[in-house]
Amino acid sequence: MSIKYRVIAEDELQHWRSMVRRGFNAQIHPDEIERMRKDRADADRLFGAYEDGILVATGGTDSHVMSVPGGAELPTAAIAYVGTAATHRRRGLLTGMMRSLLDQSRDREEPLSVLWASESGIYSRYGFGQATFAEGWEIDPSRSAFAYMPHVSQAGGRLRFVEHDEALRIMPGVWKRAAGQRAGFLDRSARRWRYFFFDEEQVRGDWSGMFHVVYEYEGEPQAYAAYHLQPTAPGEDSNKMEVVECVATTDHAHAAIWRLLLDVDLVESVTAPIRPPDDPLWWMLADPRRLKRTPIDGIWARVIDPIKALSGRSYSAEGRLVIEVSDPFLPETGGVFELECAGDGADCRRSNSKPDISMSAADLGAVYLGGTRLTDLARAGRVVEHEGGSVRLFDRLFQTDRAPWCAHHF
Repeated sequence: MSIKYRVIAEDELQHWRSMVRRGFNAQIHPDEIERMRKDRADADRLFGAYEDGILVATGGTDSHVMSVPGGAELPTAAIAYVGTAATHRRRGLLTGMMRSLLDQSRDREEPLSVLWASESGIYSRYGFGQATFAEGWEIDPSRSAFAYMPHVSQAGGRLRFVEHDEALRIMPGVWKRAAGQRAGFLDRSARRWRYFFFDEEQVRGDWSGMFHVVYEYEGEPQAYAAYHLQPTAPGEDSNKMEVVECVATTDHAHAAIWRLLLDVDLVESVTAPIRPPDDPLWWMLADPRRLKRTPIDGIWARVIDPIKALSGRSYSAEGRLVIEVSDPFLPETGGVFELECAGDGADCRRSNSKPDISMSAADLGAVYLGGTRLTDLARAGRVVEHEGGSVRLFDRLFQTDRAPWCAHHF
């Protein structure tokens, strides 16, 4: 029987969302559909795969811009909601869905696509490479003393708790400034800030409501944190804390807000699920071994339009490379590209020249934001160097001061 891929109709959203949630072993709350329609979903970017009119697979895209090295922002398709009914496994439905989503992105002239992979073995076949890395943290706050306390204090700086509505006014400005400092940030519209910080009882489970704290320097917000608490046992005063999100734009703000988080009373463990791998907290602790750091995948990235993507970011040196990109899934986007980097920017164009380096679309996605070195991929046998020294030059061009990081889990 044939499968038809199409954008879902408005009256199909509840059934579609139920199937998405079932794929992740969860169920929806009745209020979730209206919240999603109002505050998150792009209705014309939600796809279903139908067999004889029956929904058998789902997928969709959130429209964003993403910060790239140098501080520019490029249109980016954030793929999510991907799932296949257990009754229809191994029939090529994911391949068909990914093609539908990426074709729509090409029609919209989005040069980049990103996703969080539920399984790391799935998406490289569609041209995605692991572009950012992250860490899950856990620490006993009683063992979290800083080695250098003066680093926390700063004349003109203050911490204060704010209520939910004020937090939603403050956090976007801090997020925007942080995006200018580090690649990998996705923008959030006002509606998506409401969606991701929705804090009602039906989504909390046995966690407390959200607490919001901001750090200001001379009246300007420079950091924020949102956290909630869960009792360690019924009737106990002791809690575990999860830091839902913490973003800072200066080192002083980072130190001050983390010192507050680690000093909250009646907390016996603090966790943070998505932290950047180069976060300086490890180096700030007097006993850094107490911080348990679990490496996790960050976002996986795909370059849909190499010319726009490579021309749109900045580079750390001057140089010229001819790069061959093989793209079996979308052959028309592959080819040979000449990248010329100068002090006033970069230019990328298709070329008939002999390539200096050959790589796959997935490997280009992995190195694009600067979070993965091409040298490491070459040592793994994934990249072919035709001209000696080209891999080293590539790494000099693509290196960034800070590791790319995506704090937005979509």
